[in-house]
Amino acid sequence: MFAREVLIGAGCMALALASPVRAGFLSFDSDHADQAWTFRGNGTGFNAQSLGASDFLALHVDDNNGVLPRLTFTTRFTANITMAFAGDVNLGGGSISHNYAASGSFSFVDVATNNMLLTVSFTNALFTARGGAGSWGTTAGLQHDNTTGGVTMVWTGTDLPGYSLTPGGISARELGFALDSINTSGAIPYAGQGPGAGLTGGSMPNATWYAEASFVAAIPAPASLSLLGLAGLGAFRRRR
Repeated sequence: MFAREVLIGAGCMALALASPVRAGFLSFDSDHADQAWTFRGNGTGFNAQSLGASDFLALHVDDNNGVLPRLTFTTRFTANITMAFAGDVNLGGGSISHNYAASGSFSFVDVATNNMLLTVSFTNALFTARGGAGSWGTTAGLQHDNTTGGVTMVWTGTDLPGYSLTPGGISARELGFALDSINTSGAIPYAGQGPGAGLTGGSMPNATWYAEASFVAAIPAPASLSLLGLAGLGAFRRRR
């Protein structure tokens, strides 16, 4: 009887391991809206630039590089993010890492249906801009690892279990924005005018700035919890 239970437990574990991992990736590419900047900032915060009728963002949904096809939603992107200066790190050679604690929210509305797809709020993310003393350069990044909490993500689109997206609250493992072409000109088309941004004595930008950005968020697979449960069942059987 003991051997039979062990074999059954092992078979269940093997079946679970053979099942596809249903993790998900959400992302958009830098400069997908080719007639608008992704972000516009001033002072202690930044938000999504107003996009014209042809400047929507393509939100991609993927199953963690699995066998399912990548899905694409044409969306309106909105964001409102605030920053608080956290300190500088001297990188040497005149380069400074300007670091900030960032909090805020962003969302995506499906253009085809006018329905909200995704809303995200977060606190205590890390925003870092590389630059010189008293200035940002042309690149920056915002990142959050949700191992200690601080991210709330709600999917209100269609049920996509193969991509770990079910209507309601979902768990974000990590998310981030990569900013590039930071500038104070806002020119379109852009030819490198006004690169970077100057800083006030409080280390906040001293003028309106613009940037392109790309985005990615990783959603863990619920199947991982099932594996832990099966492992516990196997251990219980062995103890008996």
